[in-house]
Amino acid sequence: MNREAILAALRDADNQAALFREADQVRRAHCGDKAQLRGVVHFSNHCCRNDLYCGLYKDNAEAKRFRMTGDQIVQTALSIAQAGLRTVVLQSGEDYHYTCAMLCSVIERILSQAEVAITLSLGERPRNELRAFKDAGAGRYLMKHETMNPELYSRMRPGLRLEDRLGTIDYLREIGFQVGVGNIVGLPGQTLEDLCEDIAFFQSFQPDMINIGPFIPHHQTPLRDERPGDMDLMLRVFALTRIVTRNTHLAAANTVATLSPEQGQYQAFVHGGANVIMPNCNPFLKSRNDKIEYEFQITTRKRYVSIEEAKRVLKRAKRTLDQGRGDSLKMQGGRS
Repeated sequence: MNREAILAALRDADNQAALFREADQVRRAHCGDKAQLRGVVHFSNHCCRNDLYCGLYKDNAEAKRFRMTGDQIVQTALSIAQAGLRTVVLQSGEDYHYTCAMLCSVIERILSQAEVAITLSLGERPRNELRAFKDAGAGRYLMKHETMNPELYSRMRPGLRLEDRLGTIDYLREIGFQVGVGNIVGLPGQTLEDLCEDIAFFQSFQPDMINIGPFIPHHQTPLRDERPGDMDLMLRVFALTRIVTRNTHLAAANTVATLSPEQGQYQAFVHGGANVIMPNCNPFLKSRNDKIEYEFQITTRKRYVSIEEAKRVLKRAKRTLDQGRGDSLKMQGGRS
């Protein structure tokens, strides 16, 4: 699919129903009707970055910070396995309190006690650490590129460069990780041409997984007064991404539920071709209200997606739960 066709489809809100039907047909042909449930362990909301769109950014003095211990991370991961989920996602802000040795130990302890796949979402770490995580047994790494516009990227992530991010993404693939990327739809200053470049990147890179989410203004960030991402536009991005990547695992993030609590993730499945959902699984937090408060630090709206809620989304979308590990379909069907 060339850029002209992608851009035309992004612009054509009047005929998006046909686009959604095509995405659903591609999803059914290349991914089937099974869907992945992947349990996320948010183990720290400390971060050394100042991303303007994120409530966890370093200079946010109002954020209620926490860190899980290694034991808590391991126990949470094991509880996910006991609930029947075969993928554990270890996610945090870019928090160097956790050394390479600490994280490798956590990975090894989980894998010694549970037959699960481990996905890491830790931001940019030194290359020797990324290789150590792979050697410890982590098989997947999620690193969203956020936007393919270098100027917008540097504006949203002060002091950082898109080319460095993409270099790390390439390195992750080079050392054998199943690689996940993703973008944000609706960033202030983003154009349809920018979104077209995101989709073109998905098409050329053919990642193992993609996580697409909307921009959600957070009241504790400099972007607090900006408008949130548009739901229909985001669904067109989902649909086009499914069409150009075919068998890539495509996740409906919790921020999709935040943008549209009753319809967001459901529509991402039935219209956008999604086949992965990743509920929050932090039982160490004392109550549902604590879990909601944690999500609030990320999205500014009090939305918490549990395993049971995620299962209801899948049932409503007429998907069956895949009992396997959910490894990359690219490993079987290729990246072209």
